[in-house]
Amino acid sequence: MKQKIFKLILILIIGGLGGVLADQFLLPFLADAPFFSQIEFIERAKDGTTIINKTERITIAENTAAEEAIRRINPSITAVQTLSKNKQIIREGTGFIVFSDGLIITAADLVPEKAGQYLVFQENSSSTAQVIKRDGKNNLALLKIEKTNLPVVPLADLSELALGERIILMGVQTPHLLEKDAGQVPKDNFYRFINLGTIRGIKEETISLNLSEEDPLANGGPLINTKGEVVGLNLVNQNGLTKTAPVNIIKEFIKI
Repeated sequence: MKQKIFKLILILIIGGLGGVLADQFLLPFLADAPFFSQIEFIERAKDGTTIINKTERITIAENTAAEEAIRRINPSITAVQTLSKNKQIIREGTGFIVFSDGLIITAADLVPEKAGQYLVFQENSSSTAQVIKRDGKNNLALLKIEKTNLPVVPLADLSELALGERIILMGVQTPHLLEKDAGQVPKDNFYRFINLGTIRGIKEETISLNLSEEDPLANGGPLINTKGEVVGLNLVNQNGLTKTAPVNIIKEFIKI
């Protein structure tokens, strides 16, 4: 009697191991053969062994690429602030450096005409700026500060953008400085923020996204891809409605 029970247990163990081996190795192997790949449950076994791992690898790669892209472009991001003639803040948002000799692009509505002063902030400094060019139709403005050898953003090629491509919206909180801090920006008074999304539509005049941005300080900031290239300029209103001026319009505006 004991011998029969032992044989039964042994058969169950061997059968279980055989099932595991068949599921993990034999069925995926058979699924590569033309004849067996036509059998539905064998084909499903093949799918089950590859898709999960592939998804995990893609997710990790995208996250790493996004982090590297943000680090690459961080030094070129600026805050932009407009003061009234009595030194009150009337507009504030973000910009980014497009030429190393002090040219910065931002949203035109951040730097209205006849204001008292325009300021540009980098992580460790602030500078007075002049508006040298405007495009009211596309809501773009080009600022000039008296600095050289500045880090410049790389600009993407519109024709290489793809639907569903991961993008990163970037902005900077504008520093509020005391008189004693004039010309300097304490590190704890300057920080960047991001919003992640994907491209859902591409036109010559605009890029549609699957995100909205609640913080109007993102207005004028860059929209970048996971290579760290600028694909557009964020136009964010007070209601969180986000539009994007695409990179081809930026290039035309700054004549690249």
